[in-house]
Amino acid sequence: MKSPSHTNRALNAGALTFVASLYFTSATLEAFAIGTEDINQSPLASEFKKLDVNHDSKLTREEAARDHDTAGNGNFDQADSNADGVLSADEYGRYKSGVQQKNLEGFLDDSTVTAKVKAELLKDIGMKGLKISVETYKGQVILSGFVDNNHQLRRAVEIASGIRGVQSVKNGLVVKS
Repeated sequence: MKSPSHTNRALNAGALTFVASLYFTSATLEAFAIGTEDINQSPLASEFKKLDVNHDSKLTREEAARDHDTAGNGNFDQADSNADGVLSADEYGRYKSGVQQKNLEGFLDDSTVTAKVKAELLKDIGMKGLKISVETYKGQVILSGFVDNNHQLRRAVEIASGIRGVQSVKNGLVVKS
Protein backbone atom coordinates (compact mmCIF):
# COMPACT_ATOMS: atom_id res chain seq x y z
CA MET A 1 0.00 0.00 0.00
CA LYS A 2 1.21 3.47 -0.87
CA SER A 3 1.78 6.01 1.81
CA PRO A 4 -0.38 9.15 1.92
CA SER A 5 2.65 11.36 1.25
CA HIS A 6 3.51 9.27 -1.84
CA THR A 7 -0.05 9.65 -3.10
CA ASN A 8 0.02 13.42 -2.46
CA ARG A 9 3.33 13.74 -4.33
CA ALA A 10 1.85 11.84 -7.28
CA LEU A 11 -1.27 14.02 -7.26
CA ASN A 12 0.83 17.18 -7.01
CA ALA A 13 3.06 16.01 -9.87
CA GLY A 14 -0.03 15.17 -11.95
CA ALA A 15 -1.60 18.54 -11.17
CA LEU A 16 1.65 20.32 -12.01
CA THR A 17 1.86 18.47 -15.32
CA PHE A 18 -1.75 19.34 -16.07
CA VAL A 19 -1.26 23.04 -15.24
CA ALA A 20 1.95 23.15 -17.30
CA SER A 21 0.22 21.56 -20.27
CA LEU A 22 -2.63 24.07 -19.99
CA TYR A 23 -0.09 26.92 -19.88
CA PHE A 24 1.75 25.68 -22.96
CA THR A 25 -1.48 24.99 -24.81
CA SER A 26 -2.69 28.49 -23.97
CA ALA A 27 0.61 30.03 -25.08
CA THR A 28 0.50 28.04 -28.32
CA LEU A 29 -3.09 29.09 -29.03
CA GLU A 30 -2.23 32.71 -28.28
CA ALA A 31 0.74 32.58 -30.65
CA PHE A 32 -1.45 30.93 -33.29
CA ALA A 33 -4.10 33.63 -32.88
CA ILE A 34 -1.50 36.35 -33.31
CA GLY A 35 -0.15 34.57 -36.38
CA THR A 36 -3.56 34.17 -38.01
CA GLU A 37 -4.35 37.80 -37.34
CA ASP A 38 -1.27 38.77 -39.33
CA ILE A 39 -2.09 36.25 -42.05
CA ASN A 40 -5.69 37.44 -42.37
CA GLN A 41 -4.72 41.09 -42.67
CA SER A 42 -5.89 42.23 -46.06
CA PRO A 43 -3.18 42.93 -48.63
CA LEU A 44 -5.21 46.02 -49.50
CA ALA A 45 -4.98 47.22 -45.90
CA SER A 46 -1.24 46.78 -46.09
CA GLU A 47 -1.10 48.72 -49.38
CA PHE A 48 -3.23 51.46 -47.82
CA LYS A 49 -0.86 51.77 -44.86
CA LYS A 50 2.15 52.06 -47.18
CA LEU A 51 0.47 54.82 -49.18
CA ASP A 52 -0.67 56.69 -46.05
CA VAL A 53 2.66 58.46 -45.49
CA ASN A 54 1.32 60.92 -42.90
CA HIS A 55 -0.42 58.07 -40.98
CA ASP A 56 -3.76 59.88 -40.65
CA SER A 57 -5.77 56.87 -41.90
CA LYS A 58 -6.78 58.79 -45.03
CA LEU A 59 -5.24 59.06 -48.47
CA THR A 60 -4.88 62.45 -50.06
CA ARG A 61 -4.82 62.80 -53.84
CA GLU A 62 -1.00 62.99 -53.66
CA GLU A 63 -0.69 59.86 -51.54
CA ALA A 64 -3.13 57.94 -53.75
CA ALA A 65 -1.23 59.04 -56.88
CA ARG A 66 1.53 56.57 -55.93
CA ASP A 67 -0.92 53.73 -56.70
CA HIS A 68 -1.40 53.22 -60.45
CA ASP A 69 -5.06 52.24 -60.02
CA THR A 70 -6.08 55.41 -58.17
CA ALA A 71 -3.82 57.83 -60.05
CA GLY A 72 -5.03 59.90 -62.99
CA ASN A 73 -8.06 59.91 -65.28
CA GLY A 74 -10.62 60.57 -62.55
CA ASN A 75 -9.83 57.32 -60.73
CA PHE A 76 -9.37 59.11 -57.40
CA ASP A 77 -12.75 60.78 -57.82
CA GLN A 78 -14.40 57.43 -58.59
CA ALA A 79 -12.80 55.90 -55.50
CA ASP A 80 -13.84 58.86 -53.31
CA SER A 81 -17.45 57.72 -52.99
CA ASN A 82 -18.40 60.33 -50.37
CA ALA A 83 -16.63 63.13 -52.31
CA ASP A 84 -14.77 64.47 -49.26
CA GLY A 85 -11.44 64.81 -51.10
CA VAL A 86 -9.70 61.94 -49.28
CA LEU A 87 -9.93 58.16 -49.40
CA SER A 88 -10.73 56.14 -46.32
CA ALA A 89 -9.40 52.59 -46.03
CA ASP A 90 -12.90 51.33 -46.93
CA GLU A 91 -13.16 53.52 -50.03
CA TYR A 92 -9.68 52.50 -51.14
CA GLY A 93 -10.42 48.81 -50.49
CA ARG A 94 -13.74 48.86 -52.35
CA TYR A 95 -12.24 50.64 -55.34
CA LYS A 96 -9.15 48.43 -55.52
CA SER A 97 -11.27 45.28 -55.15
CA GLY A 98 -13.44 46.42 -58.05
CA VAL A 99 -10.38 47.08 -60.22
CA GLN A 100 -8.92 43.69 -59.34
CA GLN A 101 -12.24 41.97 -60.05
CA LYS A 102 -12.44 43.65 -63.46
CA ASN A 103 -8.85 42.61 -64.24
CA LEU A 104 -9.60 39.03 -63.21
CA GLU A 105 -12.73 38.91 -65.33
CA GLY A 106 -10.74 40.20 -68.31
CA PHE A 107 -8.10 37.54 -67.75
CA LEU A 108 -10.71 34.80 -67.46
CA ASP A 109 -12.48 36.04 -70.58
CA ASP A 110 -9.19 35.99 -72.50
CA SER A 111 -8.40 32.49 -71.22
CA THR A 112 -11.83 31.30 -72.30
CA VAL A 113 -11.41 32.82 -75.78
CA THR A 114 -7.98 31.19 -76.13
CA ALA A 115 -9.38 27.80 -75.11
CA LYS A 116 -12.31 28.09 -77.53
CA VAL A 117 -10.06 29.08 -80.46
CA LYS A 118 -7.69 26.17 -79.73
CA ALA A 119 -10.61 23.74 -79.46
CA GLU A 120 -12.10 24.86 -82.77
CA LEU A 121 -8.72 24.65 -84.51
CA LEU A 122 -8.28 21.08 -83.22
CA LYS A 123 -11.79 20.09 -84.36
CA ASP A 124 -11.28 21.38 -87.90
CA ILE A 125 -10.21 18.50 -90.20
CA GLY A 126 -7.89 20.67 -92.31
CA MET A 127 -6.06 21.97 -89.23
CA LYS A 128 -5.35 18.65 -87.45
CA GLY A 129 -1.72 18.07 -86.58
CA LEU A 130 -0.74 21.70 -86.93
CA LYS A 131 0.93 23.41 -84.04
CA ILE A 132 -0.65 26.83 -83.92
CA SER A 133 -0.06 29.00 -80.88
CA VAL A 134 -3.00 31.08 -79.68
CA GLU A 135 -2.70 34.01 -77.29
CA THR A 136 -5.43 36.43 -76.29
CA TYR A 137 -5.21 39.82 -74.66
CA LYS A 138 -8.30 41.98 -74.15
CA GLY A 139 -10.14 40.09 -76.87
CA GLN A 140 -7.33 40.41 -79.39
CA VAL A 141 -6.22 36.97 -80.60
CA ILE A 142 -2.70 36.44 -81.86
CA LEU A 143 -2.06 33.35 -83.99
CA SER A 144 1.49 32.17 -84.54
CA GLY A 145 3.22 29.07 -85.86
CA PHE A 146 3.56 27.31 -89.18
CA VAL A 147 0.93 26.06 -91.63
CA ASP A 148 1.35 24.02 -94.81
CA ASN A 149 -0.48 26.37 -97.22
CA ASN A 150 -2.40 29.64 -97.65
CA HIS A 151 -5.75 27.85 -97.30
CA GLN A 152 -4.82 26.69 -93.77
CA LEU A 153 -3.63 30.20 -92.93
CA ARG A 154 -6.93 31.76 -94.03
CA ARG A 155 -8.95 29.00 -92.34
CA ALA A 156 -7.16 29.52 -89.00
CA VAL A 157 -7.93 33.26 -89.11
CA GLU A 158 -11.53 32.51 -90.10
CA ILE A 159 -11.97 30.06 -87.22
CA ALA A 160 -10.50 32.47 -84.68
CA SER A 161 -12.59 35.37 -85.99
CA GLY A 162 -15.79 33.35 -85.55
CA ILE A 163 -15.35 32.80 -81.82
CA ARG A 164 -17.55 34.84 -79.49
CA GLY A 165 -15.46 37.36 -77.54
CA VAL A 166 -12.81 37.83 -80.24
CA GLN A 167 -12.39 41.54 -80.98
CA SER A 168 -9.67 41.14 -83.62
CA VAL A 169 -7.20 38.58 -84.96
CA LYS A 170 -3.53 39.28 -85.59
CA ASN A 171 -2.08 36.73 -87.95
CA GLY A 172 1.50 35.72 -87.25
CA LEU A 173 1.22 32.39 -89.07
CA VAL A 174 3.90 31.48 -91.60
CA VAL A 175 3.39 29.19 -94.61
CA LYS A 176 6.10 26.53 -94.73
CA SER A 177 8.08 26.72 -97.95
